Amino acid sequence: MGHRVLVVDDDPTVSDVIRRYLEQAGCEVHLAADGADGLAAVAAHRPDLV
Repeated sequence: MGHRVLVVDDDPTVSDVIRRYLEQAGCEVHLAADGADGLAAVAAHRPDLV
């Protein structure tokens, strides 16, 4: 896959829309609902972009 992207947003609808666009562009996408989850996801997935 392409770049690893972490999307951090507390609105699941917004996160889902962004995820779909990024996946269509060839990115591997991980989602986090808040800052704490985002920090954990950064450590676990080492994204190229947050």
